Amino acid sequence: MTTNIILLVCISLSILYAIYDQFGMNWLKGKTLLKVRLKKHTKIDALIFIGLIAISIYQTETQIQPFTLYLLAVAITLSIYIGFIRTPHCLFKKSGLFFENFFIQYNKIAKITYTEKGILLIVLKNNKKITIPIQNSKDMTKVINFFSDNQ
Repeated sequence: MTTNIILLVCISLSILYAIYDQFGMNWLKGKTLLKVRLKKHTKIDALIFIGLIAISIYQTETQIQPFTLYLLAVAITLSIYIGFIRTPHCLFKKSGLFFENFFIQYNKIAKITYTEKGILLIVLKNNKKITIPIQNSKDMTKVINFFSDNQ
């Protein structure tokens, strides 16, 4: 019974995260001025998670309750969505940008550079470096134009 409760809590949190990631950030901190797709990097994590669930189902197939099996199937479906279907985005707002669900204000950025491989490198004033792997080279041009137009 406690396993089902833990699974329900984890599934609920995953659904809330997916809704926030897909829709919530668009409404926070003002209007989205530019939205660019980023390279996916969670595929292997999702495969490992799905494999672990499959192993646990195989090991306990005679002892598993039907409701628990249903919850594990939902967890696998969410993992497929988050790891393979969902595309991460970087949202540029008037006062800052959302990257990996965190808001970074423009006034905390010390330096912005980019590479030919499509990676935007942001150095914050506290010397923390953030690498943003942009999926499309046309989007990199849009980001460069965005920063040059909004200085």
